[in-house]
Formats: sequence, C-alpha cells, structure tokens
Amino acid sequence: MNEIVKYHNDFNKIKLPSFTEQEQNILCGMLTKIKESQTDDSIKFTPQELQKFSTENLTNKALGEMLIVLREKFFKADFTILIEDKERDLIGKEIVNLFQSFKLWYQSNDYEYSNLQSVEMTVNPRFKYLVNEITANFTAFELAEFIAISGKYTKTLYRLLKQYRSTGKAYFEWEEFKRIMDIPQNYLMHNIDKWILKPAIKELTKERTLFDQLRVPFENLTFEKKKVSARGRGGKVIGIKFIFKPENIKIQTIERQEKLSNEKKQVKIIQNLIGQKIKYQDSILTINAIYEEKEKVILTYFDETQNKYGGFNFETFEEMKEKVSKNLYLD
Repeated sequence: MNEIVKYHNDFNKIKLPSFTEQEQNILCGMLTKIKESQTDDSIKFTPQELQKFSTENLTNKALGEMLIVLREKFFKADFTILIEDKERDLIGKEIVNLFQSFKLWYQSNDYEYSNLQSVEMTVNPRFKYLVNEITANFTAFELAEFIAISGKYTKTLYRLLKQYRSTGKAYFEWEEFKRIMDIPQNYLMHNIDKWILKPAIKELTKERTLFDQLRVPFENLTFEKKKVSARGRGGKVIGIKFIFKPENIKIQTIERQEKLSNEKKQVKIIQNLIGQKIKYQDSILTINAIYEEKEKVILTYFDETQNKYGGFNFETFEEMKEKVSKNLYLD
C-alpha cells in the first residue's frame, strides 16, 4: 500500500467527533479514492478494499456495522466551506456535509444485514475544494504510515503536524487545539500530558519499517506550552508549539513521480541536492557534486566551518540519499 492522502489544510481544522482509530483509517483510505474521482461520480468500495485500511480482521458484518456508525459520525462532523457573494462583495462560511449519499449494499435475501457487499457514496460538490482542488496548500502523507500509528489522538496530531512537515514548526491556540483533537473538557492539564501528548510524542518518534525502509514519522519531535501569568501554579496555558526535524519535500515529490524512470528520478534528486547544506559532526557542509566512480557513490563538499573541501564514499545511491536526507540542514 503506497497511496498518498491529500486534502486542503482546512480539513485539519475539522473536529472529527469521537472517531476511533479504525474509523480514521477508513476515512483516510476513502480520501485516496475520492481525490481521484469527479465530484458527481459515485464512489464504490468493496469490503476487501476497505479491509486494506484496517488493522483489524473485521468480518463483513462488523465492517457494515462500523460503516453505519461512521456514516452517523460523518453527518455530525462540522464541515465548513468558504463561500463568496461577488455581487454583494461578501465572503462567508457555510456548514455542509462531506457526502450527499452513503449507501450500504447487501444481498436481497440478507435480512440480517450480515454480509456487506459494497459501500457506495457520492461526495457533496461543495466539498470539492477540500479534497480535489489541491494546490500548494495541502497536506500529504503515506496512508500505510498513518494506518500503522496507534492511538486516535496520535493519528489526529499526525495529520495536524504533517501540514508543517517542510518547516518543522507548528503552533496552535490552546482552546482550538483541544477542539480539533477532540480532548474532553473535563481532562485536567496533567491528564492531557499523561494520556494524550506524551504517548503521542512517543508513538510519532518511534522507528518503524515501512516499504522495507526504517522511518520515523517525526524526528526529534518535542512540544512546549505557551503560558501567561495567572493565579495558581505555572500560569494559564494559551497555546502549544511543536518542533521537529523538517522533511525534504522536493526529494519525496520526485520519488513519487510515476512517469519518471528510476534513472531520471536519480538525476533529479542529485540536481536537487547540489548546493544543499548538511550537518556533519560540528560542521555545516555544502554539497558540490555527486557522481559514481568504481562502483561507489562519491559526494564532494565544502566545509564552511574549516574552510576546506572533502568528500564521502557510499556503497549505493540509496545509502547516500538516506544519510544525506537525515542530515540536511534546513534552517
């Protein structure tokens, strides 16, 4: 599974009411197909397709029951779209629903509705800009990585932080953060730290194998609360800031261009890396050239700290790319 989930960043502001881990998995799995269809198309999933989005081995009956609950939760979700009235020179917000229809199909003699055949839906055309009109303002991530993550709060935080993957810095007003994360109002601050934030940070910084590669969703991820003076101990929390190592979006984009051969991808990645800076020990190195010689991949650099040239040898191009990507200096 190597689908990429993409949607407009406004989607991240939607509070998904009490969605479980599996329901979030199925939602994002559906988005991979919705983004490829026309808004007036009927989108159909078989139970076998939906099972790919789940980490549980669900029976068709259990899957059908989950979809009924999921449908009810979808229609409770607060989907807000932007609208414009040019004649009156006004802009506004309107609450709509993601789906115009959501049908579960069974065999005609299945009176207990125990053997789901398919689920069929049509997307509200007014939802189009949130899913299909993807511009520079989007969030993208591997569906397999999202499904592998445990915890409903962790999955929501994953979606939020992926929006800032190229900068490695994200700030949220505290009340807005609690709303989007769907944190219960009766949770005390130490409960939020203990049951939500700390487990999420641990899960999102854990090394895992994905597509035969070791990956960490967010390297060096930490959080810090912003406080103002108030009565009581520690002050009042008004915001929360997350910091993590940024991703190299250009390299990822090149690797996902299916029309390019592996050789052309390699050339474009090398072109992208030339002139980039990498951190090595206590120095910042500027990459000058990357080339193959005697079955080795050679990377030459200029060390700005020591004012001298040097180079590294790698066994393979993949080894070079992985090590350089992990140590890119993105200020």
